[in-house]
Amino acid sequence: MNQEQFMQLQMIEQEVNQLNQQTELVEQNLNEISELKAGLEEIEKNETKEILVNVGKRIYIPVEIKEKSLVVEVGNKNFVKKSISETKKLIDEQLKKLNEAKLQIVERLQELEMTMRDLVREASNSDKGHHGCGSDECGCEEDCGDECSCGHDHK
Repeated sequence: MNQEQFMQLQMIEQEVNQLNQQTELVEQNLNEISELKAGLEEIEKNETKEILVNVGKRIYIPVEIKEKSLVVEVGNKNFVKKSISETKKLIDEQLKKLNEAKLQIVERLQELEMTMRDLVREASNSDKGHHGCGSDECGCEEDCGDECSCGHDHK
């Protein structure tokens, strides 16, 4: 393997690591948003007027539900009242975008895997070409020069 091939492999490995981190973040977001949607569905069908709301770090507070509309941040600290079904539609859009992002990451990882395999194969083949007999099929591990026992013709 020459230095250029080695550098290419290192760059690909870095990108693979970054993509794996992105995949973990996307998976985490997918799980959180799915849990949110399940919670909204529970509120939607639940007839009780009180629920426990997580205020952080496994601490909950009982809250009385006065109405089943939600206040949703739509960006830039702007808030809008929405029904649970409207909010679930927003959540579905977010889930769709996250799943599309995940698919793109997986496709890129597959491309990089193929590129890595090609580079390793290319490096392996170029190393075999230095055995003296010049045959890609030469089974000798080192430079065999004119004393090759593999049966190939030598120059």
